[in-house]
Amino acid sequence: MLDEFRSSGTLSHQRSSHPTLLGTRFAASPFLSTEDRLALERVALPARSVAAGKDLLRESERAAHIEVLIDGWACRYKMTRDGHRQIVALLTPGEAANLDALLFTRLHYAVRTLTPTKVLTLPRDRVLALAEQHSGIAKTLGWLALNENAILSQWALCLGRLSARQRLAHLLCEMSARLGDLDDGESRFELPLTQEQIADVLGLTSVHVNRTVQQLRAESLIETKGRTVMIADMDALRQIAGFDPAYLQDGRASAHLAP
Repeated sequence: MLDEFRSSGTLSHQRSSHPTLLGTRFAASPFLSTEDRLALERVALPARSVAAGKDLLRESERAAHIEVLIDGWACRYKMTRDGHRQIVALLTPGEAANLDALLFTRLHYAVRTLTPTKVLTLPRDRVLALAEQHSGIAKTLGWLALNENAILSQWALCLGRLSARQRLAHLLCEMSARLGDLDDGESRFELPLTQEQIADVLGLTSVHVNRTVQQLRAESLIETKGRTVMIADMDALRQIAGFDPAYLQDGRASAHLAP
C-alpha cells in the first residue's frame, strides 16, 4: 500500500496466450455448464497484457466488448467536476470489468488497472447470441450482475452509515472473503492499493485512512507489510464492521439461490 497511484495513460498492451475462463467468476457460476463455458471461450478474443495504471475503459466510451480480468487488479471509478475521484468498485482476478456493456452502449464509469493485468475480451454481440441459445449462459450473466449489485449496495451502506474505522474494517473483511483467504481465524492476502486509493474507495482523506490503519494496528487486529495485509483476529474485525458475508456469492453457497 505504498506505491503511488500512477497517472492515467493510453492503453498499453501486448497480445498473449488464449487462457480459458476457468478460475473466473463465470466458471464459479452454479448455472454454467462445461459446454456453456467452452462456447464462451470459442468466441473470446486472444488475451492481452495491460500495464498497471492504464485506463482499460473510459467513461462515456462505447463498449462493444466485455473485458474479463484473467489476472491482476483493476477498479471502476468516476471523477467529479472539480477533479475528485471516487472508486466505485474493486475488480479482482476473475471478475468482469464492464458487464453492463451487454445492454448499455456507453459506460457511466471508467476502468483503470491497478496492477499489471491479463484481460480476456468477449464480444458483446456474440455473448448475447450465445445467451439466447444457452440458458446457463443467460442465467450466469444475470447471476454476475446481481452479485455486482449486492456489493454495490453494501458499499453504499458503508459510505452512508459507517464510521471510518468501520468502513476500513468492512473493506478488509470483504476483500478477505472475496479472495477466499481465511485459515483458523486469520487471513493474509495481497491488497495492491495505496492509501490514497483506499481513501477513494472509502470516501475519506489519505490522512484519515493512515490514522485508521494505525489504530487497527495498535489494537493488534491487523498487520501490514508492503502490499500484504494480515488480519490477526477476523472475528473481532467482523464485529467492528458488522460484516456479514451473505451478500457475497461464490458459487458454492447455493442455499441462497431460488429453486
